[in-house]
Amino acid sequence: MSTSGRLSRRSALAVVAAACGLAAFTSLTSLAAGCKASDTPAEPVWGKEPCASCKMLVGDKRYAAQVIDESGEHRFFDDVGCMVLWMDGHRAPSHAWVRDPATGTWLDARTARYVQGARTPMDFGFEARDGGEVAFEAVRVAVLERKRSSR
Repeated sequence: MSTSGRLSRRSALAVVAAACGLAAFTSLTSLAAGCKASDTPAEPVWGKEPCASCKMLVGDKRYAAQVIDESGEHRFFDDVGCMVLWMDGHRAPSHAWVRDPATGTWLDARTARYVQGARTPMDFGFEARDGGEVAFEAVRVAVLERKRSSR
């Protein structure tokens, strides 16, 4: 066998090794990026995750809410009112969700509809519900007004 044949096999092996290395690197960087920022809701550690606003543990799934903050981290809340208060003091989150009490799925908080009068953990009284008549902006205004009037 000639020297050029060996170099050619060596070159082929080097190309294969480089391709495998590149594929592994791409996989790891995608994985790392996926761990930080996401555009999907996450599940908190129920009963152990503190509310980002009031620090009460997020335990009642019916009223839970969450946002993705500017650093890409999920922030969890025990009540949609707590989420509104947190949002008032921070840059607008890229995503915000509330829990649908009937199905357990996460709904976009800004397009969800709410009913008023629910017995929520922090007593803001708003619950995301199919057929609700209250828009998120009305929830936001009511929560902030309650904050202003309690001073």
